[in-house]
Order: sequence, then structure tokens, then C-alpha cells
Amino acid sequence: GNFAQSREPHYGANYWLDKEIPVTVELMEPGMNSPAFAKKAGLKIFGNYSRQNDKKSVAITFREKYGDSRLKYALFPDFPELTEFKVFLLRNNGSNYGNDYIRDRLASSVSEGLGVDYQRGRFAVVYYNGEYYGIHSIRERSTEYYFETHYGLNPDEIDLLKADNSVSAGSAVDYVALMDWLEGVSLESEENYAHVASQIDVDNFINYMQTEMYANNRDWPGNNLKKWRSNSPKTLWKWFLYDMDFGMGNSYSDYTNNIFEFAAAEDGESWPNGPEYTLLFRKLLENGGFRAAFVNRMAVLLQMNFESSRVLSRIEQMMSEIEAEIPRDQKRWGLSASKMTKQLNSIRDFAKERPGAVYDELREYFGLGGTAPIKLSVNGPGNILVHGLRLDASSMTVNFFEGFPVE
Repeated sequence: GNFAQSREPHYGANYWLDKEIPVTVELMEPGMNSPAFAKKAGLKIFGNYSRQNDKKSVAITFREKYGDSRLKYALFPDFPELTEFKVFLLRNNGSNYGNDYIRDRLASSVSEGLGVDYQRGRFAVVYYNGEYYGIHSIRERSTEYYFETHYGLNPDEIDLLKADNSVSAGSAVDYVALMDWLEGVSLESEENYAHVASQIDVDNFINYMQTEMYANNRDWPGNNLKKWRSNSPKTLWKWFLYDMDFGMGNSYSDYTNNIFEFAAAEDGESWPNGPEYTLLFRKLLENGGFRAAFVNRMAVLLQMNFESSRVLSRIEQMMSEIEAEIPRDQKRWGLSASKMTKQLNSIRDFAKERPGAVYDELREYFGLGGTAPIKLSVNGPGNILVHGLRLDASSMTVNFFEGFPVE
């Protein structure tokens, strides 16, 4: 366009316009001879700096003015219960465009089974007017409509807040009031801790924080953080995983210190970890019960969702879906095959090394003792919970810490 600035990210370029155009979108499922659906919708360029890439991310939104106000289709075969969508994304892999195809989706999906909300995804090969545009990820969008799809909640009754408590939907009044109250109290008091636990889903918060910390996401918590609740009926605040491009072995960040120190810093820069963004975690750590749950649950997750062979299996599964298509996509966009292979190997190395690194940093930050491997097993229909976290296997050996009690 005529108004693009010369320096990146070329503000003023046409792709920065807040413009939606009408399109027809068709999905061809593998092995089928006719479209699974063909619908009129709106297309809008999506994302931040990744807009400057030749391959763009776009949002596909369904509105009455185009035809149907919702897409009624099970868009993600792994999640057949999700059957109605207001919007979905075709993502170019964001900040990792040209590095890899999987980082953000991998990082958030390792939380599967922990009850933390994240954007489901699958790969697609995209054509515009018959022209090949290559590999994209179909992804959910983290708006109020996500909660309609997943929980049947009214989008107009969702409070959805960003890291700085700015409002994506609904109201921030109650959450801000809780944070203001937290500033002036100690959570060593069980009464005060109980008050916080009556407002936020503590289990959900722990699982959310530990997924971000495992992924080593350093564009967070002062960015790429969302929390939500229904305000009618009123529910507890929960957290949402999204945009984890800086995680899983990405070298974009200069911050390499202990991840627990990073997430609980009292004097960090506003971005990425200013005190206003670490407040809730710091205050909760004042409480002995929370601290014990946090430590011991992380020890479990390092043998469960974050265990190396599980994450490596997830990596190989994701890559197998696009393996045959990668050379064509790289050729279309002039991407470096050697660079992308090197980056994929970095992700694999991260999966292998990260549990040990997290364990060491956990021990260092909390001043814990040596390893105490404990085998937990159950026969029959029972379940084992560690501080409320349910084990997803009937037998598991967990490296707890000597002298640190486990519930």
C-alpha cells in the first residue's frame, strides 16, 4: 500500500487495516470428494508483528449478514464434542513463522486433561481462489465465544481479562477489587487464603502456571495471559493458555534465570514480569498449604503431562500430520529447510531436558532437600490425588523431596 512505513513491522501497510471481507470458505476432509462444509463468512487478517509475513494469519468469522451466525461442524476430530463455532483462525505460526510449525500449539496442548482452557488446533493446507498458500493451523480464538463452544455459556455473560486487566469482554471490576485487597493482606492467614480461594479456582491456577513455567514462556506473565469467569451464574476465575510462541526452547528472550524466580519477581520490568503481574502468585506462595501443593503437584506433572516421552510423542504425532506437505510449503514461501530442521531438533531437545531443569530450579527456589522417589499405585476403581491433582495412570513413581510432606 501507499502508506507503509519502511521499518518493520511496516505500520500503515494495508495488512494493518481493520478490515473484514466476505468470503466463501470450504473445508475438504482427507479422503473425501466433496466439501464437509461450504459457508459464507468474513475474513480478516489476524495477529501482531506476524502480519508482515507473506503468509498471513486470518480470522474466519460467521455472521448473520453473510449467512449463518455460527459454523455447526465438529472442526477438530480429536474433540468431537465441540460442534459450534463463531470464529476460527488460520494461523501462520505467529512469531515462529519460518522457524517451526508447532511450538505454540504444542506448548498449550501439553495441558490436555488438566482442565485449563486452551485453543484446540489441527493442521490444514490452505488455498485462496485456487492458489496454494500452504500449511496453516486451524485454531480456536480466545474470545468470549470460546466459552459458548466449550461450556454452552452466553458470550454476553463472560468476563474475560488480559494480563493488565483490560477487558476483552464483560467487566474487570471484581477481579481488580480482589487484587487491590490482596496488596494489603497476608495469605499466611488461612481466613485470607480462604477468601481468595472463594474467588479464584486455585487448582486451575496452579495447572495454568505450571504449564507456562514448564514451557519456559518468557513473553509472560506481563503479556499473553487471560483469565475468565461467567458472571451469570457467577463462577470462579480461571485461566486461559494462548500465544506461547516464546516457549519450548525458543531463544527470543534474554531471560534465562530460574523460572520460579522469574514468575514471582517483585522488581521485574513491566514487561515481561512486572510486580503487578506477579502479585497473585507471590501472595499465594505466602500460604504454606498452597506452597506445598504447588511444589508437589509440579513433581507429579514432571512425571505426567510434562514427562519427556509423552511430549516427544506429541511432537512426532503433530509433525507426522504435515511431514509430506512440508517441502512444498517451504518451497512456496522460501523457507529454510535446514533452519526449520534445526529448530525442530531444539524443540525435541527441550522436551528431553526440561523436566530435569524444572526439577532442579524447583528445588533451588524453594530450598528443598534431595530426591525421594515414591511409587504411587492403586488397584481397582480408585484414584490417587496429590494435593487435589488426579494421577492419570494407575501406577506412577514421583520424585518428591526429602523432608517435605505430601498430601
